[in-house]
Amino acid sequence: MKINKRRPSHWFYLFAFATQSVIGLLLRRFTSKSVILLYGHKLNGNLLAIYRECPNAVFLSMDPAYCRQLKRQGIRYQWACSFGASSLLARAQAVISDHGLHSLEVLLPAYRRTGLKFFDVWHGIPYKGFDADDFRLQHRYDETWVASPLSRQLYIERFGFADDKIAVTGYARTDILVRPQRSNIEIRQEMGLPLAGSLILFAPTWAQDEHGRNLFPFGHNEQEFLSELSRLAHKYEARILLRTHLNSSAEDMTSHPNVLSLPSSQWPDTESILQISDILICDWSSISFDYLLLDRPTFFLDVPAPFRKGFSLGPEYRFGCIVTSLSELITQLESTLKASISYQEKYGENHRFIRKKVYGDYADGLATQRCLERLEHHLEAKL
Repeated sequence: MKINKRRPSHWFYLFAFATQSVIGLLLRRFTSKSVILLYGHKLNGNLLAIYRECPNAVFLSMDPAYCRQLKRQGIRYQWACSFGASSLLARAQAVISDHGLHSLEVLLPAYRRTGLKFFDVWHGIPYKGFDADDFRLQHRYDETWVASPLSRQLYIERFGFADDKIAVTGYARTDILVRPQRSNIEIRQEMGLPLAGSLILFAPTWAQDEHGRNLFPFGHNEQEFLSELSRLAHKYEARILLRTHLNSSAEDMTSHPNVLSLPSSQWPDTESILQISDILICDWSSISFDYLLLDRPTFFLDVPAPFRKGFSLGPEYRFGCIVTSLSELITQLESTLKASISYQEKYGENHRFIRKKVYGDYADGLATQRCLERLEHHLEAKL
């Protein structure tokens, strides 16, 4: 759940969650431990991959509307502001998060003294620059699970983690891209998308550290940019999938023919959208590193990066075609739609080189299994 400090209801949720956290802490000495708690803004990405393979995992959320949605889907969940949350916290063996802990953070040291283990599976392989201050919470966890030796090096050398606090597991969220569990047709049907025709995903990053940053590149507004993409889609019987970030204010832009809006807030399962997308357009979004594993055409918008602290993985990790204007983007997309082999001829070698650097030997579809093995290792060591 994204906290809006201007909303009184969000302050209530934080207070109620804090209350349940205190009660749960007091109850821990009287309970047996059997639950794995997952905590994040949404049940997606790495958390969702772990949830699917861990039968005693429960997702904890402060958002009552999202909890109702999870209930309809048959997901094991718990609203963090009710007494059930304190009961789960009392019985938890471990907490796995992908961002932070909100009200639970202040009690982390006390919970750790009772034997509760904390693990992090950060929610994106970043272009964005970070430093140790950005990970002050995660430095106090038992372990952080990362995608590759390159990621491990970043965490130790740039983000200030101790060597023994970082384990390379691979990226759990990408397992289903390497080893798909459903066909593209099934996913298209489920999402109400056409069963034929190319799908072009436009997934810009959010404003980040640049206040007022435009979602659309090269000085164009929504009308100009999406109209050009819409005309291209009509010409080649394709569809544009517009996926705005959870933090973006622009959520629904359905007024353009052949442009379908799939905002993160309503469609949290990013990997399914990536699986069915034939082409990706992005700027500095970490989503490109997930898509990297599909070996499909990727176009990077050459716009200024909105990162105050520079880069974690720099511009040299843009593995596909880099375009500097809307007209160039349309030209390159047309070329690819006419003959996708031309993209592979131009960018395939660099694409494979970057893939090897970012993932090493861990893009094998077994990352979730390795995460659960690390979890079991720590739980067994506690006994």
